[in-house]
Amino acid sequence: MTSIVPLASGLAPAADERRLGLLRRIAEAGGRVEPNPNPQSRYGFDYLALGEVAEDNLAYLAGRNYLEQRFFDRVTLCPKCTGHHLNVREICPACRRSNLTTEVLLHHFRCGYVGRQSEFASAEAGEGSRVCPKCNHALRHLGTEYDRMGRTQLCRECGLVSETPPVEALCLACATRTPAENLVGIDFFSYALTSLGHAAIRRSALLESEDELLFVASAPLYRPRVMREFVDQEVRRLGQFKSGFSVLLIERIVSGDDGEDSDAFQWLWLTRLRQCLRGVDMIGQLAEGVFAVLLPQTTRRGAEALRQRILAQLGPEAPLALKAIEITEPRDLEPVLGRLGGLSAPQ
Repeated sequence: MTSIVPLASGLAPAADERRLGLLRRIAEAGGRVEPNPNPQSRYGFDYLALGEVAEDNLAYLAGRNYLEQRFFDRVTLCPKCTGHHLNVREICPACRRSNLTTEVLLHHFRCGYVGRQSEFASAEAGEGSRVCPKCNHALRHLGTEYDRMGRTQLCRECGLVSETPPVEALCLACATRTPAENLVGIDFFSYALTSLGHAAIRRSALLESEDELLFVASAPLYRPRVMREFVDQEVRRLGQFKSGFSVLLIERIVSGDDGEDSDAFQWLWLTRLRQCLRGVDMIGQLAEGVFAVLLPQTTRRGAEALRQRILAQLGPEAPLALKAIEITEPRDLEPVLGRLGGLSAPQ
């Protein structure tokens, strides 16, 4: 049996030490970090509050629920050099130059001619008047003799008129010209510490043992001791910020039909249940056949709505009983902690 090894023992991998240090710096920054715009950085954003950091470490921690990942912005890149310094502009579909000008389209009611505003100009008609190039009729009254019909693009180089010229990006780093539809992009995210992240900081170690952490439907399922730490963290947050949370108690209903495959049957339902949860929700085992889902910053109304949604998703044949409990003060935890080896709620 393996267990969590504190970093102080010197046995933790160097990569875990770096990732744990990253969690600590995020905690020192207030528990949340956002990308910082920086034209000099490789992709236009960096995580200035964290110092030198590899984005793959943030992704690693988010993928294992130490951090909550939220979309922040997308940066468009040159497909050749991956530079983000791009000049994006419309170009002429014929000569591929960007020397375009926008002109208003006019519609002459009498003869039906539609053309650019510059075509209706005439020195003989006098200032403020226009002459139709088709019928040579003077146009003086907007709305009764003629009307505007939108805009078009005129290429000053070759004279081509185009209503929807293509968009192209010129890379200012390598001079590559790329149609807009062929550009590539990279997503940036903000990150916030989860209860698991706080627990790792307190332990000075990442959870990496199957005795502490399992995966169901590609999401973590935590053991009782770890769940107790998460509950303690939420209670401290409740005391400091008055930010309540909720818990879903889930109990396996054992029937006389359960046979040798009951364990596999249980995991099947837990897998389907896990797919109904949010990314920040944490599911763990309290006792044999008893599980709990920790729902941060969730009211009883939200927890009950989730319970109903799960029951509707699983169907009436699901061998699980679900109960929603809102935690607004420590004594509300008695039904949960009573399943954790008879522990009492913190005072």
